[in-house]
Amino acid sequence: MLRVITTKSGNRVRLELHGLLGGDWVPLLEEHWRAIVKELPHARVTTVLSEVEFIDSEGERLIQRMAESGVRFIATGCMNRYVVEKRKAPRGETKGARS
Repeated sequence: MLRVITTKSGNRVRLELHGLLGGDWVPLLEEHWRAIVKELPHARVTTVLSEVEFIDSEGERLIQRMAESGVRFIATGCMNRYVVEKRKAPRGETKGARS
């Protein structure tokens, strides 16, 4: 299960995620996020992953798309921080990777 708490203040939108970012929840979150951006094209979206217990590969790809569109992330916990940092790095490059 994924719970999304959405807080809007002017053009700032905060999405607080609780639970699992995987499976059928990924397209639902993407639909919610895209509806916000459609309604507020200049929205400054921040997504909080402090209460996310698991992120599957589809969830990681959604984080990538969101990061590429300018969404800011706040993540706590080793796994959540790793996924966010990995997905924010340029494609094919992982932060801290050595040649």
